[in-house]
Amino acid sequence: MTLASNITRYNRAAAVVTAAVIILQTRESSCFSPTAKGYHIGCNFAQRKPTNLRSNGVIDIDVVDADDEPCLLGDNIVASCDVTSGDSIMNEVQTMPPPRRGTQTKLSAATNLGKCICGAGSFALPHVFLKEGVLGGTLAITICAFLAMNTMQSINRSRFLAVANEPLISPPTSYVELTKLALGDGASKVVFSLTLAASLGVCSTYIVFVGQTLASLSADAMSANIVHTLAPNIDETTWEIITAATVLPISLVRNYGVFAFTSALGVTAVLGGILVTLAYGVLVDPGGGIGEALSAVSQLKMWPDSFSDAFGGSFGTIAYLFCINFLTFPIINSMKDSRNDYDGAVSSAVAVIWMVNALFAIVCLGFYGEETQDLVLQNLDNGPYLSALKILLCVDLLFTFPVVFSSGRQILENVLLDESGKEEEEETMSLALSRATITSGAVATCFGLSQVGGFGVVANLVGGVAQGTLAFIIPPAIAVALSRRSSNGNFEASEISQWLIGGFGVAVVSSVTYFTLAESLG
Repeated sequence: MTLASNITRYNRAAAVVTAAVIILQTRESSCFSPTAKGYHIGCNFAQRKPTNLRSNGVIDIDVVDADDEPCLLGDNIVASCDVTSGDSIMNEVQTMPPPRRGTQTKLSAATNLGKCICGAGSFALPHVFLKEGVLGGTLAITICAFLAMNTMQSINRSRFLAVANEPLISPPTSYVELTKLALGDGASKVVFSLTLAASLGVCSTYIVFVGQTLASLSADAMSANIVHTLAPNIDETTWEIITAATVLPISLVRNYGVFAFTSALGVTAVLGGILVTLAYGVLVDPGGGIGEALSAVSQLKMWPDSFSDAFGGSFGTIAYLFCINFLTFPIINSMKDSRNDYDGAVSSAVAVIWMVNALFAIVCLGFYGEETQDLVLQNLDNGPYLSALKILLCVDLLFTFPVVFSSGRQILENVLLDESGKEEEEETMSLALSRATITSGAVATCFGLSQVGGFGVVANLVGGVAQGTLAFIIPPAIAVALSRRSSNGNFEASEISQWLIGGFGVAVVSSVTYFTLAESLG
Protein backbone atom coordinates (compact mmCIF):
# COMPACT_ATOMS: atom_id res chain seq x y z
CA MET A 1 0.00 0.00 0.00
CA THR A 2 1.19 3.50 -0.72
CA LEU A 3 0.28 6.59 1.21
CA ALA A 4 -0.71 8.23 -2.03
CA SER A 5 -3.40 5.72 -2.83
CA ASN A 6 -5.27 6.77 0.28
CA ILE A 7 -5.97 10.41 -0.49
CA THR A 8 -9.52 9.90 -1.70
CA ARG A 9 -10.55 8.99 1.79
CA TYR A 10 -9.69 12.54 2.73
CA ASN A 11 -11.92 13.91 -0.01
CA ARG A 12 -14.87 14.25 2.29
CA ALA A 13 -12.87 15.78 5.09
CA ALA A 14 -13.17 19.09 3.27
CA ALA A 15 -16.91 18.58 3.01
CA VAL A 16 -17.21 19.10 6.77
CA VAL A 17 -16.66 22.81 6.03
CA THR A 18 -20.29 22.86 5.01
CA ALA A 19 -21.32 22.11 8.56
CA ALA A 20 -20.58 25.54 10.00
CA VAL A 21 -22.42 27.29 7.20
CA ILE A 22 -25.48 25.06 7.36
CA ILE A 23 -25.69 25.19 11.15
CA LEU A 24 -26.07 28.95 10.90
CA GLN A 25 -28.30 29.03 7.83
CA THR A 26 -30.55 26.01 7.78
CA ARG A 27 -34.01 25.64 9.21
CA GLU A 28 -34.74 22.14 8.05
CA SER A 29 -32.53 19.05 7.90
CA SER A 30 -32.31 15.61 6.43
CA CYS A 31 -32.44 12.32 8.33
CA PHE A 32 -32.07 8.82 7.06
CA SER A 33 -31.54 6.34 9.86
CA PRO A 34 -34.54 4.11 10.62
CA THR A 35 -36.29 4.23 13.95
CA ALA A 36 -38.80 1.79 15.32
CA LYS A 37 -41.60 3.65 13.57
CA GLY A 38 -39.97 4.90 10.39
CA TYR A 39 -36.75 5.80 8.73
CA HIS A 40 -36.17 9.07 10.47
CA ILE A 41 -33.81 10.53 12.99
CA GLY A 42 -34.25 13.94 14.52
CA CYS A 43 -31.48 15.66 12.62
CA ASN A 44 -32.07 19.17 13.84
CA PHE A 45 -29.99 22.04 12.56
CA ALA A 46 -32.30 24.73 13.89
CA GLN A 47 -34.33 23.01 16.63
CA ARG A 48 -37.34 22.57 14.40
CA LYS A 49 -40.45 20.47 14.98
CA PRO A 50 -42.40 20.52 11.73
CA THR A 51 -46.02 19.58 11.71
CA ASN A 52 -46.73 17.14 8.89
CA LEU A 53 -50.30 16.23 8.03
CA ARG A 54 -51.64 13.36 6.01
CA SER A 55 -54.45 14.01 3.59
CA ASN A 56 -56.98 12.97 6.22
CA GLY A 57 -55.72 15.61 8.62
CA VAL A 58 -53.91 13.21 10.95
CA ILE A 59 -50.54 14.36 12.15
CA ASP A 60 -47.71 12.24 10.79
CA ILE A 61 -45.68 11.61 13.91
CA ASP A 62 -43.01 9.62 12.11
CA VAL A 63 -41.52 12.69 10.45
CA VAL A 64 -41.27 14.96 13.47
CA ASP A 65 -37.85 16.13 14.59
CA ALA A 66 -37.02 16.64 18.25
CA ASP A 67 -34.92 19.34 19.88
CA ASP A 68 -31.34 18.17 19.93
CA GLU A 69 -27.81 19.25 19.33
CA PRO A 70 -27.31 20.57 15.82
CA CYS A 71 -26.14 18.03 13.29
CA LEU A 72 -23.03 18.60 11.26
CA LEU A 73 -22.51 17.74 7.65
CA GLY A 74 -19.87 15.08 7.33
CA ASP A 75 -17.80 13.67 4.50
CA ASN A 76 -20.45 12.33 2.21
CA ILE A 77 -22.40 11.52 5.33
CA VAL A 78 -25.09 13.44 7.14
CA ALA A 79 -24.25 13.34 10.84
CA SER A 80 -27.28 12.02 12.65
CA CYS A 81 -28.79 13.07 15.95
CA ASP A 82 -30.85 11.37 18.59
CA VAL A 83 -33.92 9.30 17.80
CA THR A 84 -37.29 10.99 18.15
CA SER A 85 -40.14 9.26 19.92
CA GLY A 86 -43.36 10.22 18.23
CA ASP A 87 -45.72 9.20 21.02
CA SER A 88 -43.90 11.24 23.65
CA ILE A 89 -44.42 14.54 21.82
CA MET A 90 -47.88 14.01 20.35
CA ASN A 91 -49.56 16.73 22.40
CA GLU A 92 -46.80 19.24 21.80
CA VAL A 93 -46.78 18.68 18.05
CA GLN A 94 -50.47 19.39 17.79
CA THR A 95 -49.86 22.95 18.94
CA MET A 96 -46.70 23.64 16.97
CA PRO A 97 -46.68 26.25 14.18
CA PRO A 98 -45.78 25.31 10.60
CA PRO A 99 -42.08 24.67 9.98
CA ARG A 100 -39.88 27.63 9.24
CA ARG A 101 -38.45 27.97 5.77
CA GLY A 102 -34.79 27.55 4.97
CA THR A 103 -32.52 30.54 4.62
CA GLN A 104 -29.93 29.49 2.04
CA THR A 105 -29.84 31.31 -1.26
CA LYS A 106 -28.94 29.72 -4.58
CA LEU A 107 -25.36 31.03 -4.30
CA SER A 108 -24.97 29.77 -0.75
CA ALA A 109 -26.26 26.33 -1.69
CA ALA A 110 -23.91 26.17 -4.69
CA THR A 111 -20.99 27.07 -2.44
CA ASN A 112 -21.90 24.36 0.06
CA LEU A 113 -22.27 21.78 -2.67
CA GLY A 114 -18.88 22.75 -4.05
CA LYS A 115 -17.32 22.29 -0.63
CA CYS A 116 -18.86 18.84 -0.37
CA ILE A 117 -17.50 17.76 -3.76
CA CYS A 118 -14.08 19.34 -3.79
CA GLY A 119 -11.63 18.20 -1.16
CA ALA A 120 -8.26 16.59 -0.76
CA GLY A 121 -9.46 13.82 -3.05
CA SER A 122 -8.45 16.19 -5.81
CA PHE A 123 -4.84 15.19 -5.10
CA ALA A 124 -5.64 11.64 -6.25
CA LEU A 125 -6.91 12.75 -9.65
CA PRO A 126 -3.50 13.16 -11.37
CA HIS A 127 -2.83 9.45 -10.81
CA VAL A 128 -6.36 8.64 -11.98
CA PHE A 129 -5.59 10.48 -15.22
CA LEU A 130 -2.31 8.57 -15.46
CA LYS A 131 -4.19 5.25 -15.41
CA GLU A 132 -7.15 6.43 -17.47
CA GLY A 133 -5.08 8.40 -19.98
CA VAL A 134 -5.39 12.13 -20.51
CA LEU A 135 -8.45 11.91 -22.76
CA GLY A 136 -9.84 8.87 -20.95
CA GLY A 137 -9.58 10.63 -17.59
CA THR A 138 -11.15 13.78 -18.97
CA LEU A 139 -14.01 11.75 -20.45
CA ALA A 140 -14.50 9.77 -17.23
CA ILE A 141 -14.61 12.82 -14.96
CA THR A 142 -16.92 14.60 -17.40
CA ILE A 143 -19.39 11.70 -17.59
CA CYS A 144 -19.33 11.14 -13.84
CA ALA A 145 -19.80 14.82 -13.05
CA PHE A 146 -22.62 15.26 -15.58
CA LEU A 147 -24.56 12.19 -14.46
CA ALA A 148 -24.07 12.98 -10.77
CA MET A 149 -25.42 16.47 -11.44
CA ASN A 150 -28.36 15.02 -13.35
CA THR A 151 -29.31 12.57 -10.61
CA MET A 152 -28.93 15.14 -7.83
CA GLN A 153 -31.40 17.33 -9.70
CA SER A 154 -33.63 14.32 -10.34
CA ILE A 155 -33.77 13.56 -6.62
CA ASN A 156 -35.06 17.04 -5.85
CA ARG A 157 -37.73 16.82 -8.55
CA SER A 158 -38.74 13.41 -7.25
CA ARG A 159 -39.24 14.85 -3.76
CA PHE A 160 -42.05 17.05 -5.03
CA LEU A 161 -43.47 14.47 -7.42
CA ALA A 162 -43.72 11.93 -4.58
CA VAL A 163 -46.26 14.12 -2.76
CA ALA A 164 -47.85 15.77 -5.80
CA ASN A 165 -51.26 14.32 -4.95
CA GLU A 166 -50.94 15.09 -1.24
CA PRO A 167 -50.80 18.88 -0.93
CA LEU A 168 -50.85 18.81 2.88
CA ILE A 169 -47.75 16.62 3.12
CA SER A 170 -44.29 18.16 2.89
CA PRO A 171 -41.77 16.68 0.42
CA PRO A 172 -39.48 13.99 1.87
CA THR A 173 -36.50 15.36 3.77
CA SER A 174 -34.23 12.32 3.59
CA TYR A 175 -33.01 9.84 1.01
CA VAL A 176 -34.47 6.88 2.88
CA GLU A 177 -37.86 8.56 3.24
CA LEU A 178 -38.00 9.40 -0.48
CA THR A 179 -36.96 5.87 -1.43
CA LYS A 180 -39.58 4.39 0.86
CA LEU A 181 -42.33 6.52 -0.69
CA ALA A 182 -41.29 5.69 -4.25
CA LEU A 183 -39.93 2.15 -4.11
CA GLY A 184 -41.12 0.68 -0.83
CA ASP A 185 -39.56 -0.66 2.35
CA GLY A 186 -37.14 -3.06 0.66
CA ALA A 187 -35.40 -0.39 -1.40
CA SER A 188 -35.32 2.03 1.52
CA LYS A 189 -33.50 -0.61 3.56
CA VAL A 190 -30.96 -0.93 0.74
CA VAL A 191 -30.34 2.83 0.87
CA PHE A 192 -30.11 2.58 4.63
CA SER A 193 -27.52 -0.22 4.38
CA LEU A 194 -25.47 1.57 1.72
CA THR A 195 -25.39 4.65 3.93
CA LEU A 196 -24.01 2.55 6.77
CA ALA A 197 -21.44 1.00 4.43
CA ALA A 198 -20.39 4.42 3.16
CA SER A 199 -20.03 5.81 6.66
CA LEU A 200 -17.84 3.00 7.98
CA GLY A 201 -15.99 2.66 4.67
CA VAL A 202 -15.03 6.33 4.54
CA CYS A 203 -13.91 6.21 8.17
CA SER A 204 -11.73 3.18 7.47
CA THR A 205 -9.92 5.14 4.78
CA TYR A 206 -9.26 7.91 7.31
CA ILE A 207 -7.47 5.41 9.53
CA VAL A 208 -5.31 4.22 6.64
CA PHE A 209 -4.50 7.76 5.51
CA VAL A 210 -3.38 8.88 8.95
CA GLY A 211 -1.46 5.65 9.56
CA GLN A 212 0.39 5.68 6.26
CA THR A 213 1.08 9.41 6.35
CA LEU A 214 2.64 9.22 9.79
CA ALA A 215 4.51 6.04 8.86
CA SER A 216 6.09 7.73 5.85
CA LEU A 217 7.14 10.71 7.96
CA SER A 218 8.40 8.44 10.71
CA ALA A 219 10.62 6.53 8.28
CA ASP A 220 12.08 9.62 6.58
CA ALA A 221 15.36 10.31 8.35
CA MET A 222 16.62 12.64 5.61
CA SER A 223 14.08 15.39 6.18
CA ALA A 224 14.46 15.42 9.97
CA ASN A 225 10.75 16.06 10.34
CA ILE A 226 9.17 16.22 13.79
CA VAL A 227 7.44 12.83 13.50
CA HIS A 228 10.72 11.05 12.79
CA THR A 229 12.39 12.97 15.61
CA LEU A 230 9.77 12.00 18.19
CA ALA A 231 8.77 8.54 16.92
CA PRO A 232 11.30 7.15 14.44
CA ASN A 233 10.69 4.10 12.27
CA ILE A 234 7.24 3.11 13.54
CA ASP A 235 5.47 0.89 11.02
CA GLU A 236 2.16 1.63 9.34
CA THR A 237 0.06 -0.95 11.20
CA THR A 238 1.18 0.39 14.55
CA TRP A 239 0.23 3.92 13.52
CA GLU A 240 -3.18 2.67 12.39
CA ILE A 241 -3.73 0.97 15.76
CA ILE A 242 -2.77 4.23 17.49
CA THR A 243 -5.14 6.13 15.20
CA ALA A 244 -8.06 3.79 15.96
CA ALA A 245 -7.35 4.06 19.69
CA THR A 246 -7.27 7.85 19.39
CA VAL A 247 -10.57 8.24 17.53
CA LEU A 248 -12.45 5.79 19.79
CA PRO A 249 -12.95 8.11 22.80
CA ILE A 250 -13.78 11.18 20.72
CA SER A 251 -16.28 9.10 18.72
CA LEU A 252 -18.28 8.69 21.94
CA VAL A 253 -18.98 12.43 21.97
CA ARG A 254 -22.60 13.10 21.05
CA ASN A 255 -22.47 16.89 20.82
CA TYR A 256 -21.14 17.32 17.28
CA GLY A 257 -20.97 21.07 17.66
CA VAL A 258 -17.62 20.71 19.42
CA PHE A 259 -16.08 19.60 16.12
CA ALA A 260 -17.20 22.64 14.14
CA PHE A 261 -13.67 24.07 14.27
CA THR A 262 -12.57 21.40 11.77
CA SER A 263 -14.35 23.38 9.05
CA ALA A 264 -11.69 26.08 8.92
CA LEU A 265 -8.97 23.50 9.56
CA GLY A 266 -10.05 21.39 6.60
CA VAL A 267 -10.25 24.36 4.23
CA THR A 268 -6.79 25.53 5.28
CA ALA A 269 -5.28 22.07 4.79
CA VAL A 270 -6.84 21.46 1.36
CA LEU A 271 -6.15 24.90 -0.08
CA GLY A 272 -2.64 24.80 1.35
CA GLY A 273 -2.00 21.44 -0.29
CA ILE A 274 -3.23 22.62 -3.69
CA LEU A 275 -1.17 25.81 -3.60
CA VAL A 276 1.96 24.04 -2.36
CA THR A 277 1.64 21.35 -5.03
CA LEU A 278 1.30 23.86 -7.87
CA ALA A 279 4.02 26.16 -6.53
CA TYR A 280 6.43 23.25 -6.03
CA GLY A 281 5.82 21.97 -9.56
CA VAL A 282 6.24 25.40 -11.13
CA LEU A 283 9.26 26.59 -9.12
CA VAL A 284 11.13 23.56 -7.83
CA ASP A 285 10.52 20.15 -9.37
CA PRO A 286 10.34 19.90 -12.29
CA GLY A 287 10.17 23.69 -12.68
CA GLY A 288 9.72 25.35 -16.03
CA GLY A 289 6.22 26.64 -15.40
CA ILE A 290 2.74 25.49 -16.34
CA GLY A 291 3.36 25.92 -20.07
CA GLU A 292 6.08 23.30 -20.06
CA ALA A 293 3.89 20.98 -18.03
CA LEU A 294 1.05 21.26 -20.53
CA SER A 295 3.38 20.59 -23.44
CA ALA A 296 4.61 17.44 -21.68
CA VAL A 297 1.04 16.13 -21.49
CA SER A 298 1.00 15.44 -25.23
CA GLN A 299 3.71 12.82 -24.70
CA LEU A 300 1.58 10.79 -22.30
CA LYS A 301 -0.95 8.08 -23.13
CA MET A 302 -4.42 9.30 -24.01
CA TRP A 303 -6.55 6.23 -23.13
CA PRO A 304 -6.46 3.45 -20.50
CA ASP A 305 -4.60 0.27 -21.33
CA SER A 306 -7.40 -1.97 -20.08
CA PHE A 307 -10.85 -2.01 -18.50
CA SER A 308 -9.14 -3.04 -15.27
CA ASP A 309 -7.18 0.20 -15.28
CA ALA A 310 -10.30 2.16 -16.14
CA PHE A 311 -12.53 0.70 -13.43
CA GLY A 312 -10.56 -1.38 -10.96
CA GLY A 313 -8.11 1.27 -9.87
CA SER A 314 -9.52 4.65 -10.77
CA PHE A 315 -13.17 5.22 -11.66
CA GLY A 316 -14.31 4.62 -8.09
CA THR A 317 -12.10 7.52 -7.06
CA ILE A 318 -13.94 9.86 -9.43
CA ALA A 319 -17.31 8.59 -8.20
CA TYR A 320 -16.09 9.11 -4.64
CA LEU A 321 -15.47 12.73 -5.55
CA PHE A 322 -18.73 13.64 -7.31
CA CYS A 323 -21.38 11.18 -6.14
CA ILE A 324 -22.59 13.08 -3.09
CA ASN A 325 -26.30 12.56 -3.80
CA PHE A 326 -27.31 11.41 -0.34
CA LEU A 327 -25.29 14.24 1.20
CA THR A 328 -27.38 16.89 -0.50
CA PHE A 329 -30.60 16.57 1.51
CA PRO A 330 -29.57 18.98 4.30
CA ILE A 331 -28.66 21.53 1.65
CA ILE A 332 -31.98 21.04 -0.13
CA ASN A 333 -33.88 21.38 3.13
CA SER A 334 -32.01 24.53 4.11
CA MET A 335 -32.81 26.45 0.91
CA LYS A 336 -35.37 29.23 0.68
CA ASP A 337 -36.74 27.89 -2.62
CA SER A 338 -35.32 24.48 -3.39
CA ARG A 339 -37.93 23.77 -6.07
CA ASN A 340 -36.70 26.61 -8.29
CA ASP A 341 -33.12 27.25 -7.16
CA TYR A 342 -31.60 23.85 -6.40
CA ASP A 343 -31.06 22.72 -10.00
CA GLY A 344 -29.13 25.86 -10.83
CA ALA A 345 -27.06 25.59 -7.66
CA VAL A 346 -26.08 22.01 -8.53
CA SER A 347 -25.20 22.93 -12.11
CA SER A 348 -22.98 25.82 -11.03
CA ALA A 349 -21.19 23.86 -8.31
CA VAL A 350 -20.50 20.79 -10.44
CA ALA A 351 -19.36 22.83 -13.45
CA VAL A 352 -16.81 24.85 -11.46
CA ILE A 353 -15.46 21.86 -9.50
CA TRP A 354 -15.28 19.75 -12.67
CA MET A 355 -13.22 22.40 -14.46
CA VAL A 356 -10.87 23.03 -11.51
CA ASN A 357 -10.24 19.35 -10.86
CA ALA A 358 -9.71 18.42 -14.52
CA LEU A 359 -7.19 21.25 -15.04
CA PHE A 360 -5.40 20.51 -11.77
CA ALA A 361 -5.08 16.82 -12.67
CA ILE A 362 -3.74 17.53 -16.16
CA VAL A 363 -1.21 20.16 -14.99
CA CYS A 364 0.11 17.90 -12.23
CA LEU A 365 0.31 14.98 -14.63
CA GLY A 366 2.37 17.21 -16.90
CA PHE A 367 4.71 17.99 -14.00
CA TYR A 368 5.49 14.40 -13.08
CA GLY A 369 4.39 12.19 -16.00
CA GLU A 370 4.84 8.47 -15.39
CA GLU A 371 6.29 9.23 -11.96
CA THR A 372 2.99 10.64 -10.72
CA GLN A 373 2.14 9.03 -7.38
CA ASP A 374 -1.30 7.90 -6.26
CA LEU A 375 -1.27 11.01 -4.13
CA VAL A 376 0.50 13.80 -5.98
CA LEU A 377 1.74 15.23 -2.67
CA GLN A 378 4.06 12.24 -2.57
CA ASN A 379 5.96 13.73 -5.50
CA LEU A 380 7.01 16.53 -3.17
CA ASP A 381 9.72 16.14 -0.54
CA ASN A 382 9.14 16.02 3.22
CA GLY A 383 10.54 19.44 4.00
CA PRO A 384 9.33 21.29 7.08
CA TYR A 385 6.43 23.04 5.36
CA LEU A 386 5.07 19.99 3.58
CA SER A 387 5.53 17.88 6.72
CA ALA A 388 3.51 20.42 8.67
CA LEU A 389 0.82 20.32 5.98
CA LYS A 390 0.60 16.51 6.15
CA ILE A 391 0.35 16.59 9.93
CA LEU A 392 -2.38 19.23 9.63
CA LEU A 393 -4.32 16.93 7.30
CA CYS A 394 -3.98 14.09 9.80
CA VAL A 395 -5.15 16.21 12.73
CA ASP A 396 -8.12 17.41 10.72
CA LEU A 397 -9.07 13.81 9.88
CA LEU A 398 -8.84 12.72 13.50
CA PHE A 399 -11.49 15.27 14.43
CA THR A 400 -13.54 14.76 11.28
CA PHE A 401 -13.72 11.00 11.95
CA PRO A 402 -16.38 11.25 14.71
CA VAL A 403 -18.58 13.53 12.59
CA VAL A 404 -18.58 11.11 9.65
CA PHE A 405 -18.67 8.08 11.93
CA SER A 406 -21.72 9.38 13.81
CA SER A 407 -24.20 8.45 11.09
CA GLY A 408 -23.02 4.84 11.00
CA ARG A 409 -23.02 4.69 14.77
CA GLN A 410 -26.53 6.13 14.94
CA ILE A 411 -27.78 3.60 12.40
CA LEU A 412 -26.38 0.74 14.49
CA GLU A 413 -27.81 2.17 17.71
CA ASN A 414 -31.25 2.51 16.15
CA VAL A 415 -31.16 -1.11 15.03
CA LEU A 416 -29.64 -2.63 18.18
CA LEU A 417 -31.00 -0.43 20.97
CA ASP A 418 -34.47 0.61 22.07
CA GLU A 419 -34.13 4.24 23.11
CA SER A 420 -37.70 5.28 22.42
CA GLY A 421 -39.22 7.43 25.09
CA LYS A 422 -35.92 8.04 26.89
CA GLU A 423 -34.94 11.57 27.78
CA GLU A 424 -31.27 12.52 27.97
CA GLU A 425 -31.35 12.72 31.76
CA GLU A 426 -32.91 9.26 31.92
CA GLU A 427 -29.92 7.61 30.27
CA THR A 428 -28.90 4.62 32.33
CA MET A 429 -25.47 3.21 32.90
CA SER A 430 -26.55 0.13 30.96
CA LEU A 431 -27.52 2.24 27.96
CA ALA A 432 -24.25 4.17 28.14
CA LEU A 433 -22.28 0.93 28.21
CA SER A 434 -24.30 -0.43 25.29
CA ARG A 435 -23.56 2.68 23.26
CA ALA A 436 -19.87 2.46 24.12
CA THR A 437 -19.82 -1.19 23.07
CA ILE A 438 -21.47 -0.42 19.75
CA THR A 439 -19.05 2.45 19.11
CA SER A 440 -16.07 0.26 19.97
CA GLY A 441 -17.28 -2.49 17.65
CA ALA A 442 -17.86 -0.03 14.81
CA VAL A 443 -14.40 1.54 15.22
CA ALA A 444 -12.92 -1.95 15.25
CA THR A 445 -14.80 -2.67 12.02
CA CYS A 446 -13.31 0.47 10.46
CA PHE A 447 -9.86 -0.67 11.54
CA GLY A 448 -10.49 -4.12 10.07
CA LEU A 449 -11.59 -2.63 6.76
CA SER A 450 -8.45 -0.51 6.72
CA GLN A 451 -6.38 -3.71 6.69
CA VAL A 452 -8.15 -5.30 3.70
CA GLY A 453 -6.25 -4.49 0.53
CA GLY A 454 -5.42 -0.92 1.40
CA PHE A 455 -7.30 2.21 0.54
CA GLY A 456 -7.26 1.58 -3.21
CA VAL A 457 -9.63 -1.34 -2.72
CA VAL A 458 -11.80 0.24 -0.03
CA ALA A 459 -12.10 3.62 -1.76
CA ASN A 460 -13.06 2.09 -5.09
CA LEU A 461 -15.65 -0.17 -3.48
CA VAL A 462 -17.12 2.63 -1.37
CA GLY A 463 -17.07 5.17 -4.20
CA GLY A 464 -17.91 2.84 -7.04
CA VAL A 465 -20.38 0.57 -5.27
CA ALA A 466 -22.03 2.32 -2.32
CA GLN A 467 -21.95 5.87 -3.67
CA GLY A 468 -22.31 4.70 -7.26
CA THR A 469 -25.51 2.84 -6.40
CA LEU A 470 -26.87 5.81 -4.46
CA ALA A 471 -26.03 8.15 -7.37
CA PHE A 472 -26.58 6.18 -10.57
CA ILE A 473 -29.10 3.42 -9.76
CA ILE A 474 -31.49 4.51 -7.00
CA PRO A 475 -32.37 8.01 -8.37
CA PRO A 476 -33.36 6.72 -11.86
CA ALA A 477 -35.38 3.92 -10.25
CA ILE A 478 -37.21 6.49 -8.10
CA ALA A 479 -37.87 8.71 -11.12
CA VAL A 480 -39.24 5.83 -13.21
CA ALA A 481 -41.45 4.57 -10.36
CA LEU A 482 -42.94 8.01 -9.77
CA SER A 483 -43.39 8.55 -13.50
CA ARG A 484 -45.34 5.30 -13.82
CA ARG A 485 -47.42 6.22 -10.80
CA SER A 486 -48.37 9.60 -12.25
CA SER A 487 -49.17 8.09 -15.67
CA ASN A 488 -51.20 5.17 -14.30
CA GLY A 489 -48.53 2.66 -15.23
CA ASN A 490 -47.96 3.82 -18.81
CA PHE A 491 -44.51 4.20 -20.33
CA GLU A 492 -43.37 7.76 -21.01
CA ALA A 493 -40.56 8.93 -23.27
CA SER A 494 -38.95 10.80 -20.37
CA GLU A 495 -38.13 7.43 -18.83
CA ILE A 496 -35.59 6.61 -21.54
CA SER A 497 -32.87 8.82 -20.09
CA GLN A 498 -33.49 7.37 -16.64
CA TRP A 499 -33.16 3.82 -17.94
CA LEU A 500 -29.89 4.77 -19.64
CA ILE A 501 -28.49 6.29 -16.47
CA GLY A 502 -29.59 3.26 -14.48
CA GLY A 503 -27.94 0.95 -17.00
CA PHE A 504 -24.74 2.96 -16.76
CA GLY A 505 -24.92 2.70 -12.98
CA VAL A 506 -25.32 -1.07 -13.08
CA ALA A 507 -22.35 -1.35 -15.46
CA VAL A 508 -20.16 0.89 -13.30
CA VAL A 509 -21.05 -0.78 -10.01
CA SER A 510 -20.58 -4.31 -11.34
CA SER A 511 -17.34 -3.41 -13.17
CA VAL A 512 -15.79 -1.58 -10.23
CA THR A 513 -16.73 -4.45 -7.90
CA TYR A 514 -15.30 -7.12 -10.19
CA PHE A 515 -12.06 -5.41 -11.20
CA THR A 516 -11.32 -4.06 -7.73
CA LEU A 517 -11.78 -7.46 -6.09
CA ALA A 518 -9.88 -9.18 -8.90
CA GLU A 519 -6.99 -6.76 -8.49
CA SER A 520 -7.03 -7.18 -4.73
CA LEU A 521 -7.23 -10.97 -4.72
CA GLY A 522 -5.11 -11.58 -7.79
